[in-house]
Amino acid sequence: MKDWFSGLEVNERRMLIIGGGLLLVMLLYIGLWEPLTSKVETLRVSTTEQTALLAWMRSAAQEVRQLRGRGSQQAKPDSGQSLLTLVDRTAKSGRLGTALKRVQPDGNEKAGVWLEAANFDDLVRWLVVLETRHSVRVVSGVFQALETSGHVDVRLVFATGV
Repeated sequence: MKDWFSGLEVNERRMLIIGGGLLLVMLLYIGLWEPLTSKVETLRVSTTEQTALLAWMRSAAQEVRQLRGRGSQQAKPDSGQSLLTLVDRTAKSGRLGTALKRVQPDGNEKAGVWLEAANFDDLVRWLVVLETRHSVRVVSGVFQALETSGHVDVRLVFATGV
């Protein structure tokens, strides 16, 4: 290769050296510089978006804390009514009477509830009513979707004063 290069005329050698240098610069630009600057710009945009999202999440978290505090002051459980009775009564008034299969005590202030083929929308409305109006919260839950669209089998544990 060295002999071949030495055998070239001066103008041809100069052209090969300059062309090789330009080719090297072009390859470095395309292979390194362009992807690097593109990635930096993508990260800049992503950082800006993530910062805005973080600010929104912080304000939403503050609002949730305020609403939780306000909700616990306003929501009062029905006096003199056991958790089992409350769960049973509200389920029946919330169009879940046919889906309600079992309500049983689970410790002092907890109740286990089994629902089969419950309408999911009615279930969510019922859970909201229990929490907002009666200070009853879901401690744990297992949901199983059914083939029938919009219906689920559910196992829940409720508690008061949580």
